[in-house]
This record gives sequence, C-alpha cells and structure tokens, in this order.
Amino acid sequence: MMAKLREYSNQTVIDVEDGGNGIIKPEGRVVFVEGVLPGEVVDVRITRRKRDHAFGVVTERHIDSADRIEPFCAHFAECGGCTWQYLPYPKQLDYKGRFVADVLRRIGGITEPVPLPIIGCDSDRLYRNKLEFSFSPTRWLSASEIDSGDAVDDRRALGFHVKGRFDRVIDIGTCYLQPDPSNAIRTAAREIALRHDYSFHDPREHSGLLRGLTVRTTRDGEVMVILAIAEERPDVAESFLRELRDAVPRISSAFYLVNTTQNDDSAPHPVHHAFGTETISERCGPLSLTIHPKSFFQTNSSQAERLYGVVRDWAITDGSQTLLDLYCGIGSIGLFLADRVGRVIGVESVADAVAGARENADRNGFTNTEFHAGDVRALLSGLPRPDIAVIDPPRAGMHPDVVEALIRMRPRQVIYVSCKPATQARDLKRLLSAFYIARIQPVDMFPQTFHIENVVDLRLAT
Repeated sequence: MMAKLREYSNQTVIDVEDGGNGIIKPEGRVVFVEGVLPGEVVDVRITRRKRDHAFGVVTERHIDSADRIEPFCAHFAECGGCTWQYLPYPKQLDYKGRFVADVLRRIGGITEPVPLPIIGCDSDRLYRNKLEFSFSPTRWLSASEIDSGDAVDDRRALGFHVKGRFDRVIDIGTCYLQPDPSNAIRTAAREIALRHDYSFHDPREHSGLLRGLTVRTTRDGEVMVILAIAEERPDVAESFLRELRDAVPRISSAFYLVNTTQNDDSAPHPVHHAFGTETISERCGPLSLTIHPKSFFQTNSSQAERLYGVVRDWAITDGSQTLLDLYCGIGSIGLFLADRVGRVIGVESVADAVAGARENADRNGFTNTEFHAGDVRALLSGLPRPDIAVIDPPRAGMHPDVVEALIRMRPRQVIYVSCKPATQARDLKRLLSAFYIARIQPVDMFPQTFHIENVVDLRLAT
C-alpha cells in the first residue's frame, strides 16, 4: 500500500497535468512529480500524501525524454521564477494548448468547439515588464556549495525565493525574464546595500531594514524602481535610490514604501515619490497607458497587445454598443475597444485602479467611458444591460453571484479572459445555461512556466 512506501523505483512518467507536474501511477495511485516529462523513467520519493493522490520528488532519472534540453539559467534548479526551462518552447506551447482543452473538458464538461491553435510569444525570454526581488540575510546555498565545505563569508542576497520557501532567497546573478537594465539595477542595489552595511530583512525574525526591490520597465525604455523597507527610515531610502540612479542612470522614476508588518504584501502601504517622473508610460496597440507604482498591467506587454487584439477582433460591434468591462483594472481592455462601441462601463474593486482607468481614458481622448469603483456584485444590479460583457477576473474566477447577474443581464456576447482556465471552466459550466461557446483561444503570456491565458467567446442562446 502507498501509505507504507516512501520511494518508488523505475517509474515511467505517463503524462503532464495542467499544473506542470508529471504523473506516475505506482500501484495504480496517482503521484504528481515536479520536473519530469512523459516517457522518462525515474526513481521518486513521496513527500506528501492526499486521500486519492500524492506528491513526490525525483531522486534519480534513468531515462530522459528526447524533448529534454539543458536549462539556460544557472539558477533554474532552485529558483521559483521558471518551471519549464528543460522543455523547448514549441513543446511548452503544445502542452499548454492541450491543458486548456483538458481542463475545459474535465471541469466544465466542454468538448466543443476545439480550442484554436495557441498564440505563442515571439521571444521566450526577456518578456516581463515587472519583476519583484527580495532581500535576505541568509542566501540559499546550492548543493555544490554545501558539499564543498568551504566557508561562506557573506550570505546576504537579493533575488528570488527558492521554490516553496518564503524565507529563503537565491542571490541572482543574471535573470533572463526582464530586459536590461533590470540585471544592472539588481546588481547595483546589492552592492550599495553591502557598501553601507544595511541590514537585509529576515521574515522569520522580523528584523532587518531592506525588504524588496521592484523594477518596472516599458517598451519605450522607461524604468521605475520601488524600494520596500521595514523601518521608518525615509532618509536611508532616498539616499539608497539616488545612489542607485547614479549607478544606473536609465532609472527615470523612483519610489519607496515602508512595510513594518510581517506580511510581504506591499499593496496596503502607501508609496512615497523619491525622484523622477511619478508615472511611466506603456504602449499597447493604439493606447498609451499611464503606469503608477501599484498599477496592475499584464506583465508581458507584447502579448497583452495580442490578447486584447483577440478581444477586439471578436467583439461584434457597429459603434453603438454598450460594453461592460468587469474587473477592468486600469481600463486597458475596455479602452482597447472604446473606439468601436458607443459606451464603455468599467467596474473594478480597487479604487486606485479605477482612478488610473479614468486617467487613461482622458489621456487617450475617450469621452464615451465611465469607470466605477466598488464590489462587482453590488454594482452590477444598478447598471444598464450591456450588449457585450468583457470579463477578466483574478485567478479565483467570478463569484457565483456575478455569474448569476450576467445570466440575468443577458448580454448578446460575453468574452471571458482568464489567467486560470480551471476556474474559467467552472464559471463557464454555469454560464452555458444561457450562452453557448463560439470560440476558444489560448494565449501564452508566460514562457518557461505552465501558466496559460485563455479567451472564450460566448453568445446568448436563443
């Protein structure tokens, strides 16, 4: 029985599930294993059990898949930033397209229509416009460093968290996710911190000054940095940021925030402007979008343009329609379609995002838009019936009450954009009581990971 066994030898990986894990079935029981591909033969140690499945790690790989390649990043084995560097990008796209079809079938009972071929990225590297780095007083040591027995004099780190560890950080040398000057900024920030002997934050002890550094870039070369500190030391923060600009002159905007809590979430804490512009601008199709320090915008600007282009191409418009943009954020999708419809109504729970949406509407010269801040469930009942509803909810998907409200509103078309097809499938299953699916389009936003965006075009059933 599985409960009495901790290891399995010579197991053949039979498939990969939508979370990116390989699947083996010793004694007929499902075990999810990270970092393996179908056809590989591995030894596995069980690390965690559930009622009907378990999780394991590879202790030895006997036979490799013909698809396996060498990861291009030296930090891949430990870093939590990427998960699929051992798989060629075209193969990643193949799996992601299949994941969408499988999830829709398994959770939503949806087998028709077949998803369209996935829209991949032009580049599988340097695609992100935002990265968040963490400071740590005790950087993660690799297995080779531990085995060497050599003393490590300074373990302070600035980089990414180790997979599954909130308290351990890898000191990143080069990251291939964000264009320059991201690497130069991170390297300079660490050097400045060491030169002044600033303390690095320890989440277990809840001590140390420097917590995190966020770098935002745009396709036009603007660069914003946000320094997170754990003590009320504005003098230190401003001095740090000015030294950082001296080291990397391309920084055009700088902020800091103070987070004295044990939670790393920076959202509740106000940002303070240190120097430079108070915003940066990003191009997205015909739009010029204002990006504030806390603005939510798709982290892959080029693919965001393609994603919104799908929505624009699918929307059935003649210039007179009312378009409802639910979970609108800074208004990017609604504004992308604003010249094609008579009226755009955006709804978003985050007040700062709504302010950004209004600002972006003004910036792009639109007078046919309105944006409302508040709970989506509460606001829907007071809105007019839309002709088109565009939905782009968080990973949790829509609240059941929002699904029911949409069914009651009966828009002629619903375009559902999702960053988690599993919750999308759940919502679609309920929406199909009033709508039918016309088209399904997966869009890859995150190369080197198993995450996938999916767009579904629904029409009102007659």
